[in-house]
Amino acid sequence: MRKQLFAFGCLLLLFALAGSLFARSATLPPAGRRIYDMKWLNINRWTCPFYNDGRYAIDITRGTGEAGGCWPAPKKNAYIFGAGLWFGSLKPRGDGKVDTLVTFGYNPNSGGTEMTPTSFLHAPSGAGATEDRIFVYPSDWPPRPRDYFVTEGVPDSLVPTEAFSLQDMWCVYSDGAPENHISPGKPQGIDIYQTIYAWNYPSNQDVFFIIYTVRNAGTDTLKRCFIGAVCDPDVGDASDDMVGTLLDDSVPGVGWVRNVGFVGDNDNRETQGGRWLWEGGTPGVFAYKFLESPRDPEGSQLGMKAFKKFTIDIDPVTDPAQYLTMAGFDYRTGVYAPYDSALDIAPGDKRFVQCSGPFDMAPGQVERLIVACIGAPFGGEGQPWADRFPNGGKDSLVHLARTANAAQFIYDQGWLLPGPPPSPNLTLVPGDNQVRIVWDNLPERTPDRYWEKVASDPQSPGYDPKYMAYDFQGYIVYKSKNGADWQVLGQCDLVDSIKFSYPPGGDSAIADSLWLQATDNGIYYTLVDKKVTNGFTYYYCVAAYDWNYVTTEWDSLHQNPIAWDTLILRSGIVSNNYTVPRWDAPNSVSPVAEVKTVHGAKEGNALACTASVVVPWLVTPDTFELRFLPPGWTGSFTKPRVSYTVTNRRTGEMVVDTTGFDYTITGSGTKTASYVPIFNGEQIKLTLKQAAPTRAFTAAQVSGSYPGDSLRLTASPPQQGWWAYRGSDYRIVWTNMGGYLTAKVYDVTNGGIEVPYSAFGTSGSGPQRADGWCFVNKLFQRPSDTLKASHAHIYVCGGFLGFRLSGDSLASLISAISDGDTWLLTGDRSGGAAPYYNVYDVISTPGFNDTATNRVLNVKVVPNPYIVFIAWEATTEQRRIKFTHLPAQVIDGGLAQRQQLYSRPAFFNLTSY
Repeated sequence: MRKQLFAFGCLLLLFALAGSLFARSATLPPAGRRIYDMKWLNINRWTCPFYNDGRYAIDITRGTGEAGGCWPAPKKNAYIFGAGLWFGSLKPRGDGKVDTLVTFGYNPNSGGTEMTPTSFLHAPSGAGATEDRIFVYPSDWPPRPRDYFVTEGVPDSLVPTEAFSLQDMWCVYSDGAPENHISPGKPQGIDIYQTIYAWNYPSNQDVFFIIYTVRNAGTDTLKRCFIGAVCDPDVGDASDDMVGTLLDDSVPGVGWVRNVGFVGDNDNRETQGGRWLWEGGTPGVFAYKFLESPRDPEGSQLGMKAFKKFTIDIDPVTDPAQYLTMAGFDYRTGVYAPYDSALDIAPGDKRFVQCSGPFDMAPGQVERLIVACIGAPFGGEGQPWADRFPNGGKDSLVHLARTANAAQFIYDQGWLLPGPPPSPNLTLVPGDNQVRIVWDNLPERTPDRYWEKVASDPQSPGYDPKYMAYDFQGYIVYKSKNGADWQVLGQCDLVDSIKFSYPPGGDSAIADSLWLQATDNGIYYTLVDKKVTNGFTYYYCVAAYDWNYVTTEWDSLHQNPIAWDTLILRSGIVSNNYTVPRWDAPNSVSPVAEVKTVHGAKEGNALACTASVVVPWLVTPDTFELRFLPPGWTGSFTKPRVSYTVTNRRTGEMVVDTTGFDYTITGSGTKTASYVPIFNGEQIKLTLKQAAPTRAFTAAQVSGSYPGDSLRLTASPPQQGWWAYRGSDYRIVWTNMGGYLTAKVYDVTNGGIEVPYSAFGTSGSGPQRADGWCFVNKLFQRPSDTLKASHAHIYVCGGFLGFRLSGDSLASLISAISDGDTWLLTGDRSGGAAPYYNVYDVISTPGFNDTATNRVLNVKVVPNPYIVFIAWEATTEQRRIKFTHLPAQVIDGGLAQRQQLYSRPAFFNLTSY
């Protein structure tokens, strides 16, 4: 009862304070503050700036600040003007009284913030240290902040060490700078560790997640705390917004949906190109869904305890008014109505705060609020707000409800779900009426994160032995003229006998669908689009897709899968990459890459290596070693794995880790092209055509007393050893080891590397040991590394050399072989020598601008004759002529102005000359 009376007394005081300050304009933070860091969330269909002072969405790069939270990308349709966190508490003072405090990460009344971009510990020393920046995955990850988490003993979990989404973002800020607070407000002593997650898969491309981890960094216990997500939404035109909730509602076709507040457009119609940022389309809704909130003393999550809307004329601008609002009261009247704002009846420039509480926070205590920020369709074009709620129902919110529950599922799974490979890193190279699209092999070398964290762990409820770690299957290349309407430009996939069209009966004309075709056409990493026009913008995206298995039925002990389904997932389509094709400068000298053989057959090689430059500005003056590895056993006699690495000879850095391809050896040989992942701006094409060997050796030379004409060269290579056949020349050096003859075998063609002993056989597991040498009897059995009179052949990497023309055993001829004798075998390369153990140098020469050679200046004026209005001109008042084919530098003689053009088309404004 005493606690209840205390709280009631505090509330009466708050109402008095709030009433006396009703509608007072906010006092802005002191002048001179600057944004210390700003990063854009842009991995999915949301584009939104984040700041390390608690704000997000407001775009301070445009004027005095404009709406920056836009959806669905690439359309710039504004939904959020600004947003952030509110945190309120009753903080005891030294005189026994209590301060009512609210710290805001965004103030809808001013666009400002009371946060400072550093921890509470470091706030007195000021902000601006590089360690206080926003860290973004993957380029700047994991975070490396200041040492506050060591000196203060903050749990390591507050600073992430691994990433979960495709664009994790992390920073820390606090309310520790008194000068940032609107008087008479002051710091509560809190740190906020903020993490952002975002994916671009079809099921979650319209959501980003914010994790607010709040820590009491002070020495006082904060009483009756409230935490809330505040939003100043502008769905296009800000003056006609409406709000609502899915507090605990059943939506037909979805089920129960909880803890959701949303905002939409009253008439569901926006004007393109007007005062407000709107590029077209029917408005949808923006929503907050609470996924996790602070807990009550019994350990249950508090959930959404208030949803309050307000407009600019009644913004709660003082700490007491803001605190009462967060607690669910109308601060003007003192009426407790936590969800009255959900019953919206009139459009306006709305703001809302969605809150959880109350709870207490002892010094060092940590609480979390996790919010899913959602964009979703809602209603038809021009459909009034009221008509979208027939008979008070919420059927039209099915899209929002489905996305909200999908977000809840992602959270419930610990942020880990079966997902597609990550998208590759993309580079666009504009040229003369062409664009080259170049990407890396990141999806191929990245293990599936769901496998790493869940499916591979036998102790995990999600354990699945059928789920593969490396499930990459192929790439699909998209092109768009506007970043919204996409078409398929090309597809490629692994040569692995997995062929499919997905979804079955899919339509290739629906470019933004998950329509895929795996045809075993082989992986490549660059594509040239020649259907472009110089001077116009084109968007490109390369998505990756996979092929995996998920168990659908287990045995009675739940130990072994007995049924499973195929899982095919594709990474999302994003419009972040665009370019404008243009002419190259006539004095530009292109870079060059060439391949030279270091080790390997100079003639009769089954492999041809050719190099070309695909990203000119990345070429450095280095030499790279392309080294092929031993043949890999794939389970087939005729299908070896061809593997290689690429290393920078100057630095020793491995620029392409072990990768390769499978090749099938046929009677006449099948020409297959494969491509090395792009490095140093260069592409290496590997063309392989290797036929089945008909004999292993064409000649033999012997030293010592052994009769060379007794050797049999015509033994047919066994099919069980085709996968390891090299076609190399070999040197056999005989050695007496303690009275027993053995041999050392060297591959002369490939730099004299030693061939290991391996007990090859044609049955059982013997074929797996084909890459080596051994002695066998006349039945090609009983492999050994010690020569005996019963032996009839020496086996070397896929072929036999008979000791006698008859094929019989050595018998008495064994005494003719002595210690130190050397035999030279010439390999049969009529079907092509295999690339195993080959070594090549890729020699790179960068390009440059030739300023020494005199050239006739081939300048063209476009258009000629001059047309009244063309697409290159912004308006009829901005007349421009476009010059092309300019060198890197040119002097305009008439104006005597030196223009630095750097190979770009040059525009000249006719109205300024």
